[in-house]
Amino acid sequence: MKRLLAALLVSAVATAPAAAQTADAPATAAAPAIDAHALGISLSRISRRLAAESAARGDGGSPLNLEFHVDVYGTAPQLRFFTGQDLVYGAVPGSAPTHRDMIRHVTPQAFRSPRVDFLSLVTGAAMYGAKKAQDWNYDRQYEIYRKRVEAGQNVPAPKPRP
Repeated sequence: MKRLLAALLVSAVATAPAAAQTADAPATAAAPAIDAHALGISLSRISRRLAAESAARGDGGSPLNLEFHVDVYGTAPQLRFFTGQDLVYGAVPGSAPTHRDMIRHVTPQAFRSPRVDFLSLVTGAAMYGAKKAQDWNYDRQYEIYRKRVEAGQNVPAPKPRP
């Protein structure tokens, strides 16, 4: 009884792929036809190769073990990554923000205005004050010199202005 049941099961499994192939045949016939010659494919070479490989593998094999290998040769389309994007002088779209972007984002506009260089202002004011002090000192020494010369004293002249 067990042998009969096993034989029925094996025969049902063996005929299932054949029945599935015959059921799929009308569905594939409704698909649009592809011109293989326009694609550069030789169907006769493919069928010869499949027949040769199936004959080589078919020796002593089971009908349930269906295995086909197809080698497809052709030219792949050229892949163009990053088209229309400036990768040298600009940020990559969709990438993480830079440090400058984050600072610009979190700093209010009022505090992003150009900074005043207070050191330069103080240095300029100090140099201006020093020049005024030198001019005032020279004018004072010149007045003293002029008064002494008018009084008839023999005194050396003050150093000229720098």
